Amino acid sequence: MNEEAKHKSISFEADVDNFKTKSGVVTIQASAVSEDVDKNLLADIMSAVGGVTITIEANQTELVDDEDLENDGQTELLGEDDEAD
Repeated sequence: MNEEAKHKSISFEADVDNFKTKSGVVTIQASAVSEDVDKNLLADIMSAVGGVTITIEANQTELVDDEDLENDGQTELLGEDDEAD
């Protein structure tokens, strides 16, 4: 067969609800808002010959107290005009 492979990708935000490992196989269960997922494209990808590649990225937000902002060492890097010295 001399058919060119087609690359399809889908990206959406989701929460990982659960994951488990059994006999060397990892199963990941995730939840996403339905409107964020193109279900037709997802169905095409899931039925692809040769499997799929999944990339998981984490976004972590760290909340800092106002006290910590005063002593974080960052404000000293800015001059009077809020530009780097």
